[in-house]
Amino acid sequence: MLAMLLVTRKLSGKAVSKFDNVVVLKPPKRLSGSTAGTALGSTSKIGDIEKFALLVQSCADVWSLKKLHARVLAHGFGQDVALGSKILASYAQLGALPDSRLVFQRIVNDDLALWNSAMVDYFRAGYLEEVIALYRRLKLHPVSLDGKTITFGLKSCTELRNLFLGQGLHVDSLKLGLNADKFVGSSLIGLYSKLGKMDDSHKVFEDISDKDIVAYTSMISGYSDVVDSTAWNAFKIAGDMIRNGLEVNRVTLVSLLQVAGNLEAFREGKSVHCYSIRRGIGVSDEVLETSLVDMYARCGAYQLASALLKNSNGSVASWNAVLSGLIRTQRSWDAIQHFSVMLHDHKVTPDSVTFASVLSACAELCYSGYAASIHAYLIKITIPMDLVLTTALIEVYSKCKRVAGSRHLFDQLTVKDAVSYNAMLYGYLQNGMADEAITLLNHMMKECIAPNSATVLCLVAAFADQRDLVRGRWIHGVAIRHGFCSDMGIANQILHMYSICREIVAAKIVFDSLEKRNLVSWTAMMKGFLSLGQGDEVVQLYQLMQQHGEKPDSITLTYAVQAVSQLGHLKGVKQIHCFVYHAFIEKDAIIANSLITAYAKCGRLDLSEALFYSLEHKNLDSWNTMISAYGMHGYYIKVLEMFKKMVEKKIKPDELTFSSVLSACSHAGLVKEGSSIFQSMTSVYSVHPQEEHYGCIVDLLGRAGHLEEGYKFLKLSLLTDKSSIYLALLSACRTHGNTLLGHIISKEILEHGPQNPGTYALISDVYAQEGQWNESANLRASTNGSGLKKLPGSSLMESV
Repeated sequence: MLAMLLVTRKLSGKAVSKFDNVVVLKPPKRLSGSTAGTALGSTSKIGDIEKFALLVQSCADVWSLKKLHARVLAHGFGQDVALGSKILASYAQLGALPDSRLVFQRIVNDDLALWNSAMVDYFRAGYLEEVIALYRRLKLHPVSLDGKTITFGLKSCTELRNLFLGQGLHVDSLKLGLNADKFVGSSLIGLYSKLGKMDDSHKVFEDISDKDIVAYTSMISGYSDVVDSTAWNAFKIAGDMIRNGLEVNRVTLVSLLQVAGNLEAFREGKSVHCYSIRRGIGVSDEVLETSLVDMYARCGAYQLASALLKNSNGSVASWNAVLSGLIRTQRSWDAIQHFSVMLHDHKVTPDSVTFASVLSACAELCYSGYAASIHAYLIKITIPMDLVLTTALIEVYSKCKRVAGSRHLFDQLTVKDAVSYNAMLYGYLQNGMADEAITLLNHMMKECIAPNSATVLCLVAAFADQRDLVRGRWIHGVAIRHGFCSDMGIANQILHMYSICREIVAAKIVFDSLEKRNLVSWTAMMKGFLSLGQGDEVVQLYQLMQQHGEKPDSITLTYAVQAVSQLGHLKGVKQIHCFVYHAFIEKDAIIANSLITAYAKCGRLDLSEALFYSLEHKNLDSWNTMISAYGMHGYYIKVLEMFKKMVEKKIKPDELTFSSVLSACSHAGLVKEGSSIFQSMTSVYSVHPQEEHYGCIVDLLGRAGHLEEGYKFLKLSLLTDKSSIYLALLSACRTHGNTLLGHIISKEILEHGPQNPGTYALISDVYAQEGQWNESANLRASTNGSGLKKLPGSSLMESV
């Protein structure tokens, strides 16, 4: 007995920390033929197993566990299921997967509890593939699965984002009649919700027979990641939950607040806040408080968010939520002020997320000095420059044209990931350094850092903006090699790139190769054809899109209207107008304005007027569209009347308004009114005159015969390119027979280099009027010799 006590003391004492001192347990001697001896041996064996089980829990590393495992095997306990399960769990927890597999192979049997225990241990240790492997092996055994098996299999599929495998487990649950189980149902809801299959989640939720708070909360949490209108269902489900007598807990409230923030549903979010106060849920709870602050910030209620922070011990996460909301709504200056209050008034210690948010605000405002001071502060207080902070600094320096500073920071990073590379790539592209961006991309791939979808999207968008077709094709090849063309966003951006570069054939090939097309795909293709004047192709695409069940939005409808008006198809305009009316989107200002223009182009000014006056809310574009329609039909007095009404209604005109009004004054010969309106552009409305405005005034003076005045006006203007306006004045000189001024202007035009055939013909006529027949003949001969031909005019209009 004394010997056993000494062994026990050593096993529970020094053996825990130093396995070299573990006393080797000798197998107990069995007394043959003695019942008492057998009982004693059995009791001793159980006691030894219990002692080993305690020691297993104390192992802090794999080496110690292996030494103890060797003692277990030496004592013949290797096949004990309970002890083996504990050893397996310890191996899994310590990251020794092969050893845990060996243990499981020794103790495996047809006991479902053992399999479930192993699956739980592997799941908790993060070996998700191992959980799935065990599940597949278990299906080959003559053992009936239960809810726990299915649940942890589904949880692993969710973490692995493997929808196909998860659907297979869903089928298994249906076969076993476990789909109505609340735990299995909640796991299925989590799977489908995480993978964006909310319709499937809702069907699973409806199949659960005995819904509890876990099932309801799982369904509500699923909607917390949804940003479209279907997320409103979360509030309906919460209402059903309360009506069924279930108490909402903190997790449910946090999910509902996230839904309210995503939808900017201020009223619903405030109701959730009031409910939490009435029920006393989450009092002084940091997570709930942060969720409340984030919800109010997302809804634009920054005063309420700030009030919450002031009336509580706001954590840094809560302050970060407001900062993030301000930056997301492009209120960067307010974000910097908020940071100052947080730092100085409330003495809240910022973290790396705080500094990253403030640096994003600095990037938006191009406050490189403020960003540099934050950078210096971070160095001074020895905050480690992690990837997040360094990437934020790279972004702000790049946006403030300090690319060298960005590259210096980038080169200092010891560990670079795709995000940091993307920030540096974007910095180069922002500053027009495409060659450096491509060099960096090649270096990124040499370092075995694969470009992600954000990398490709950034490059394609930049090359599209620059109309760089060569590099655009190159990055398209990169996207194909790395398998990014299946990404809908990238495919649409490539389609847009080809369309904007007027490579409509390549755009059509990309469009036809898409397995799935969304509204952006159809719209990009329509825009490409429209820019090339191929209205018939746009109309065909519009009809084909509807046949595929895709509902057009305001942009798509606008392109379709422009196409049919470009073709002069009045009937087509009316058909689209009817669709707009039946779809209850006739109040959309963009569509209404495009229809006003289309009717005017098709010769039905009366329909344009009727549509304009039927609008409840007329914005600046609506007024500009109607003014342009009157000008198109030569109703110049109507144009001035509309301008007057517009000013009376306190609607500030813009450059387009003045272009239409000055053009009307020019055609109507209203010199005094036109000059007065031109002067008011800068003096009253602070609109800087552009080339077309100067052109209208010169044309106005030229039509009225004030040629010298028009010439002096043009000479005094600050325009860099005056050639097109000189042509208008030259035409007026020919009309009024002012050959002297015409000759002066002709010389100035010819000094600017080669012109189009119409220009040469006009100058030739001026020389002929002046009697310089040789110059006139030489000019026409040189035009004919160069192969320049004047294109004949054409008109296309559908009969009404």
